[in-house]
Amino acid sequence: MRYVILFIVLLLAANFCDGQDSKLAQNYMDQGEFTKALNIYQKLYQQNKRNQNNVFALIDVYHELERYQSVDSLLDDAQLGWRSDQPFIIERGYNQVLQGNDSLGEMYYQKALSIIDSLPQMTYQIANRFERRNELEEAIQAYEIGMAANPKLNFTYQLARLYGEQGQLEKMFDVNIKMIEDNAVYRSRAQAIFSQYVTDDPENEGNQLLRKVLLLRLRENPDPIYNQLLSWLFVQQKDFEKAFIQEKAIYKRTESNMDNLQDLVNTALDEGDLEAAESILEYMISETQSRSVKYIAQSLQLRIKANRSTPEQFDTIIASYDNLLSIYGRDAETFRLQLDYADFLAFKADQPKKASDILVALEKTNLSKFQQADVKMKLADILVLQEQFNRALILYSQVQNDLPNDTRAQEAQFKVARASYFQGDFPWSLTQLKVLRSAASKLIANDAMELSLVISDHSLEDTTFVALKAFAKADLKQYQNKRKEAISDYSQLLLNHKGDPIEDEALVKQAQLYQQEGEFEKARNNYQLVIENYADGILADDAYYQLGLLYQEHLEDPIKAQEYFEKIIFNHADSIHFVDARRRYRSLRGDENTKAF
Repeated sequence: MRYVILFIVLLLAANFCDGQDSKLAQNYMDQGEFTKALNIYQKLYQQNKRNQNNVFALIDVYHELERYQSVDSLLDDAQLGWRSDQPFIIERGYNQVLQGNDSLGEMYYQKALSIIDSLPQMTYQIANRFERRNELEEAIQAYEIGMAANPKLNFTYQLARLYGEQGQLEKMFDVNIKMIEDNAVYRSRAQAIFSQYVTDDPENEGNQLLRKVLLLRLRENPDPIYNQLLSWLFVQQKDFEKAFIQEKAIYKRTESNMDNLQDLVNTALDEGDLEAAESILEYMISETQSRSVKYIAQSLQLRIKANRSTPEQFDTIIASYDNLLSIYGRDAETFRLQLDYADFLAFKADQPKKASDILVALEKTNLSKFQQADVKMKLADILVLQEQFNRALILYSQVQNDLPNDTRAQEAQFKVARASYFQGDFPWSLTQLKVLRSAASKLIANDAMELSLVISDHSLEDTTFVALKAFAKADLKQYQNKRKEAISDYSQLLLNHKGDPIEDEALVKQAQLYQQEGEFEKARNNYQLVIENYADGILADDAYYQLGLLYQEHLEDPIKAQEYFEKIIFNHADSIHFVDARRRYRSLRGDENTKAF
């Protein structure tokens, strides 16, 4: 027994040493020190010639050193320990290909493939060896021959991956869809694969081929799975109206719940496609028999209308909110609706007192701690609106203390920094913002970064903060939705601080207000000034993008719009507007096939 234990210990020690030597040799390979790696691999091969990994590793070193004759000699020697030449046929062929003897290499490859006819169980080993040598066509053939020889074998996933790597996208889509047909659970995995080849551009080859494959199947068999995949494709293209057509077809055929339609609404809203969102909501309201679904749809629909409303429509919006609350009640169940109503009253209808009363009453209902925090946050926002900063800071601090590990705490901290900025306490604001630049929420981190740059960039030279205070004052007016006053304050700032580094920020902010007021020519002039005077600044791409939108949507000059979107594509590839600018540019150029649904 003692000798057995000793033998096992020695064997484990030997394996450990071999493993360490292999790692060292691989490290030499990674560093390009092939001669050092060769010495180790030769030693490992001599210790165990029947270990194929040692053979293949040694072959790789010989290939790097272009010692092709050594590979042939090695294979001859290694084959002596095996009953057949099967394990090394592909390596012989690959060694010939590297020497330019393609026809001889092909002969060995065909010999390896022929093995599968009689031994289909060898399919994976042979195909995998072809893959390792990047001989993808032969790997595909191996899997196809193996599946034909034994229908019980299933290598469809491997085939789909190889078709994609080879650029045979139509075959790749086709095989993946077959797997979805066999098992619908595979759909999410297939969509993850499709996303590598599909973009937001409808004219992209991958988009067109996937659409083609799905439409052909849909014509032969109206299975909702194809509508689901088409809907997913159109969402990638940000064409929510077309995605809605597919989701509507799914709902009619399956009479399932409206969760997918609701998800599509939320995605459309996130992407700013309000028309598509409203179309979907109208359909949901007219079709659903569920009270909860109707409530959600009507609430979202009213939020969109409220955000787009003009002063002449405010009374109608208020009546609509009151009507919905009379139907669904004023309690915790309508929490989100009441929060939206308060926001509309305070920030659009200029009725902060009524908004606060609604929130105070809501706070007394049976809310969760998260809902309580949302109410406090909204009350604090309204206090900032009324320039009651100290009371607002107390509420924001309460949110931070109540939910220290929630993103609401980070949002509250940002709003503390913003309130301090509005008050003119820039050093304290900057201290808060520096902490938030690494916030878990990307949106909060970006907002913190943007505001911290405004403060830091424009307070270095002016320690009295004269221009920055004027900018913060105008910014507060913009927050309060006092657009005309904000425009006037920005004009005064631009007059008093002409040439100041803050000028481009003020021009962009004022241009945004001009757009909201419908004064598109004035907005255009501001953006043009940013381009002329601050072409190298961080706001140049914003100016180009906004000019493109203005010319496309309001000034009715698609040629000019195309010109500005082109500036972003070629000169600002790192811009956050790049993807949308490219999509709009191609559409204006006439690339998009508007007839394809």
